[in-house]
Amino acid sequence: MTPASFPAIAFIPFFSTDMILVLGLLMVPVLLLYLYIVVSEEAFELAGLKAWAALLMTLGALAGSLIDIPFMTIDGVTLAVNAGGCLIPLLISAELLARDRVEKGPALLSVLLVAAISYYFSVPTPGAGILMPFYIAPLAGAFAGILFTRAGIAAAGTAYIGGTMGTLLGADIFHLLTPGTVAHIAGGKAAVLSIGGAGVFDGIFLTGIFAVFLAAVVAHRIRNNEADVNNTHFGRDK
Repeated sequence: MTPASFPAIAFIPFFSTDMILVLGLLMVPVLLLYLYIVVSEEAFELAGLKAWAALLMTLGALAGSLIDIPFMTIDGVTLAVNAGGCLIPLLISAELLARDRVEKGPALLSVLLVAAISYYFSVPTPGAGILMPFYIAPLAGAFAGILFTRAGIAAAGTAYIGGTMGTLLGADIFHLLTPGTVAHIAGGKAAVLSIGGAGVFDGIFLTGIFAVFLAAVVAHRIRNNEADVNNTHFGRDK
């Protein structure tokens, strides 16, 4: 008895190994872009923006990263602002204040505190710009938002304004207004210095994102702990 024979089947892959590798490499920036949009939109909603406004600001920051707007020339150096890394955070902060999503007093105190901390820790560096350890401004913004709102529901929005505007004021504007700083950064060469020039990867923009998440999580935990303590005391009184 001879065993039955079956025709051989050859599996032909739709994509070669090289094509799969190329597609995988192309998907990395797409996934990063999607992650950026989701995270940024969520942060803006936590800060107090409506969903449509959060999405609009997120896409605006992404597109605005490519736009530098010159506004002044000092010692042969052109100063500019980046639409995505500077103007969008300004617009968001103004929107939060105009819509009363945050209180003006705590927001102002947060800006002043973060500005002082940012000015102290930032260093004008020739050929590189104004550098500061990445974690300083987000931690300062989150701390200020929690402190001046007493961990209230406006802590995230206050942290955003304090983090972004405080960094803009302390790390950038205060240094740029100091005589000799612009020429020192440019290294004596004709250059363009852009505030928020790294766009969505700039310290101002990223500070706002991280400060919002830190403040929202910590303030929420504080409120829950306070509620648990109050419930425990209420139970004992009964």
